[in-house]
Amino acid sequence: MKKICQSLFVTIAIFATALPLLAKEKTEDQLLADLDSPKDKVVYAALGDLEKQFPTSAPGLAKMKTLLTDPRPLVHQKAARVLGALHVEVSDTDLKNIAAMLDATDKKEIMEGLKALRGLKAQSVIPKIVALLQHADANVKRDACRTLAVIADKSVVKDIEPLMQDKDKGVVKDATDAVFTLKNK
Repeated sequence: MKKICQSLFVTIAIFATALPLLAKEKTEDQLLADLDSPKDKVVYAALGDLEKQFPTSAPGLAKMKTLLTDPRPLVHQKAARVLGALHVEVSDTDLKNIAAMLDATDKKEIMEGLKALRGLKAQSVIPKIVALLQHADANVKRDACRTLAVIADKSVVKDIEPLMQDKDKGVVKDATDAVFTLKNK
């Protein structure tokens, strides 16, 4: 009986690990249809799958841009992150929609916007990012430093340098790294 139970357990374990492998990946059309779902987690998953499986999908990228104004935070944040990760060429309107995330009161929303901007040509929003160096939250300041290190030039070093004396060690490290990076551009 013990051997039968062990054998059954092994069979179940093998089946359970193989089941995801047997599941078919969705087609591009199925993922595009999922972008219209009222369920934010379905849209979120579809955005991630499009990023991985169809990163150059013209209809997918176009739909992602429309999702930048979706009222669901999970959706517009993920759309912005995917566009940034794929270094997509965005319009001024798209960039303004992403930059609007920097005006949020929710620090997660701000940080997601900063992370998205790192992959985009976003020099026009540098002043908004510089203003975030004064934010009350240390993590927002850190992400602002990281984003400026990627998209800005040496002219913002003077704005970042005071953070090299911040009370938060993480802020000091990211400010120091950003200044180093910018001075060597």
